[in-house]
Amino acid sequence: MRFPILRALALAAAMSLAPAAISFVPSVASAQTAVLVPAVRVAVAPPPLRQEVVPAAPSAAHVWIAGHWAWRGGQHEWVPGHWVLAPEGGYVWEPARWVHEGAEWLYYEGHWRLAAPPPRAVYQPPPAQTVVVETAPPAPIVEVRPAAPYAEAIWLPGYWYWHGSRHFWVGGRWSAPYAGHVWEPHHWERDGVRWRFVVGRWR
Repeated sequence: MRFPILRALALAAAMSLAPAAISFVPSVASAQTAVLVPAVRVAVAPPPLRQEVVPAAPSAAHVWIAGHWAWRGGQHEWVPGHWVLAPEGGYVWEPARWVHEGAEWLYYEGHWRLAAPPPRAVYQPPPAQTVVVETAPPAPIVEVRPAAPYAEAIWLPGYWYWHGSRHFWVGGRWSAPYAGHVWEPHHWERDGVRWRFVVGRWR
């Protein structure tokens, strides 16, 4: 019984010494579901969190995203807490976080991710909705892909999703191939002074 206990203590010590390193290694159970968003290294510590009052949820389906400091345009920007709906069924919110590492701070963008492994089926996007906003989406995030669930799986990249007054990152996912088709990713197109969201499709 001694060796399992010592092994557990050693593992706990290693995790406490390297929080930033382990953030890039998902557990075995979540290896096919978690999309890893690389950190942004910042030299300036984020300000203290602001106190917020959580209002009543609009519905049971809404998810509360707590207020937090984000890194936008080379500076800290406060994102107020608010209720939102997931972009699609099966997604859960992974909160943004800051990790102190030496003289730097690592910022991990909050994002939507799949709560369970994707089914072995061709992904069909939700019905197209017209979304036109005046706020340009941030630069796309270069994700660290999880392991493919099966050999022929096709990677569908993540995208920025608009809800309320903010852009939120939706992690990419795997899909079964659609014979004779290629995937055209979700993306934003500039329309004069505005931006229009184009839902991805097979073509």
